[in-house]
Amino acid sequence: MFIDDTGNVHSRTSNHPQNRFAGVVGVIFEMDYLHTTFEPSFNKLKGRHFGVGPDGKPPVLHLRRMKKAEAPLTHLTSECCRKRWEKDCMRMYTIAAYSVIAICVDKVAFYAAHPEWQGSVYKLLVGNAIERYFYFLRNKRSTGDVLTEATNSDLDQEIKELYSGFHANGTDHITGPTLRTRLSSNEIKIKPKSANIPGLPLADLLAATCFSHCKKIYAEGPDYDTFAMEVADLIEGHKFYRDNKGNPHRYGRVWRP
Repeated sequence: MFIDDTGNVHSRTSNHPQNRFAGVVGVIFEMDYLHTTFEPSFNKLKGRHFGVGPDGKPPVLHLRRMKKAEAPLTHLTSECCRKRWEKDCMRMYTIAAYSVIAICVDKVAFYAAHPEWQGSVYKLLVGNAIERYFYFLRNKRSTGDVLTEATNSDLDQEIKELYSGFHANGTDHITGPTLRTRLSSNEIKIKPKSANIPGLPLADLLAATCFSHCKKIYAEGPDYDTFAMEVADLIEGHKFYRDNKGNPHRYGRVWRP
């Protein structure tokens, strides 16, 4: 599972929307499929739209840079080029084989519902994501790792310690020995953006959309841009981890409290 955080994951909060909400989004791939099928097609898609660098490789995608059309993505300022990218990107989102887990929290409502709680919001989000991933793996009778992108030394160290703690001691609802039956490593893999591992940019591209989608459903959040709403509809209908009746609520789409 490739994870990315979004919103304000620190425990402090206020009523301002940029401080109030936080989320962790995970994108799950089967590794053989990721490397033999998804990675070549994803690289071909990026190369077709953005070219390749001096090393012969397509650029690493990052949602913020894409929205700002920063180099080497400057031609996204052209509406025609952006529409072509969105069309091909939507096709990629549709046909690729992956599952999504989104864990989001309204910190103000959570603190109101749990006035004695003294924990870490980031630990809550990561722990809930690990729990859902465990259930996903158990249902598939499989094992798996967790990977995230290096961001800054403090947050990287925090998630490294959180994951090791979960692996050793368990989460709020799953014991350590039980988790270890499905988590194949006792350390989270933290990779730099330059490693260009395809699951990481996909998690980055989907995180903000899944986050906005959850806020819209559970907290009456505002509409977002048309393309992102189309992607959100696809994730909602087909890509969220869900129960055996097809409902993603509390499985792949989790809102706290």
